[in-house]
Amino acid sequence: MTAEMNRSHDYDKILTRLTTILQRLYSGETLSVTELAEEFNVSTKTIQRDFNERLVRFPIEKSGRCWRMQEGHRLEKIQDIDNLLTLQILESLAGSVGSRFAERSKSLLGRLKNDTDLPVESRLLIEDITSDGTLFREIEEAIVSTRCLRFDYHGKRRSVHPYRIVNFEGYWYLLAREKESGLVKKFYIKEIRNAEPTEETFLPDRALKEKIAGALNAWFDPNLEPFDLHLLVKAPIVKYLERRPLSPSQQIVARHENGDIEIFLKATSVRESLALLKTWIPDLIVLSPDNVKNAYENLLKTTLERQTGHDAV
Repeated sequence: MTAEMNRSHDYDKILTRLTTILQRLYSGETLSVTELAEEFNVSTKTIQRDFNERLVRFPIEKSGRCWRMQEGHRLEKIQDIDNLLTLQILESLAGSVGSRFAERSKSLLGRLKNDTDLPVESRLLIEDITSDGTLFREIEEAIVSTRCLRFDYHGKRRSVHPYRIVNFEGYWYLLAREKESGLVKKFYIKEIRNAEPTEETFLPDRALKEKIAGALNAWFDPNLEPFDLHLLVKAPIVKYLERRPLSPSQQIVARHENGDIEIFLKATSVRESLALLKTWIPDLIVLSPDNVKNAYENLLKTTLERQTGHDAV
């Protein structure tokens, strides 16, 4: 065996030992230097070096000849049913995002759930971003450091001010202001190529960040001023929109004796409004503005005509 192979083997053993120690510390165990030395068949000096040098950046503290995780950093077992359900959803989400991410999260979530078998399954359909991890990190780095970003998109080299990575209906987008046109655009992340942050920085537009936070769906248009969408919500779905508002901007402005309610929320375009309305046909009625009302009526009319025509064939 070559010296290089020996070094690789030693590195693997060190990494395995440190990972095991951290997992047990985060689980709330207090670990003895002597017992760890025996367990891993190394000297007590090696274990002491692990704690004093290799793990020095972690929130651990010495207690006599033992080590433990500092208070507030332990991952305690969770038994509360609401928290267990939340973890079940997180586990489902991790599986949807990507296999490698799921594997990394499985151990942590498993320890937190204490292997409790829950009668619930959450199906969150989100694009697998495993193969795009490097791209996501580059975009995130540019956003956090407010640096301009260059990339190829649909056959053209783009230079943008990146603002936010967002997920609409399970698909990942970058919202950014294009330097050349000054327009804010959505870029489908899986079609971005050759991304690279530059050294040039930019000053984020606070008003734009607020608009992005209120986006309803992928048809959101940040280049337009938001308007009030006035809707009548029919009684059968009121409880659902009270539990989970259609938008952070949703406000209930009237309640009717028959159980219907009226709401206001902000939208930026007719297409954004229609995409929202289609989900709740026939229990959302557009009261204003007129352009959305007319477009919605045309959509319903076209749908009915096509359905009727198909049935007649």
